[in-house]
Amino acid sequence: MQTQANDLNVLTNGAKLVGESVLPGASLLMDGQFLNGAAHAAVGIGARLALGPLGVVLVCADSFSKSVTDKFLWDHVKDGIEARKAAKAAKAAAQVEAEAQAA
Repeated sequence: MQTQANDLNVLTNGAKLVGESVLPGASLLMDGQFLNGAAHAAVGIGARLALGPLGVVLVCADSFSKSVTDKFLWDHVKDGIEARKAAKAAKAAAQVEAEAQAA
């Protein structure tokens, strides 16, 4: 049963990716998020005119990310930055503790 759900999820995400290659925001439109999907489509067209292919790829990635993970692309970047800071702080704290034990 779990395999069938995974297969369906893979097929759905594949269809969303194909849709994004045609129209930015397609994956959100497929999810029924019409306002957000239409906004991504409009921004995607503007990004294509202003920034070229890279701009539209970023808008499509953002739309797909929001559709699949319910988080915008920027949220993923922000989470990664915060995780890096937390790991760095933990490493520094461990180093201070190790130095305190050695003394």
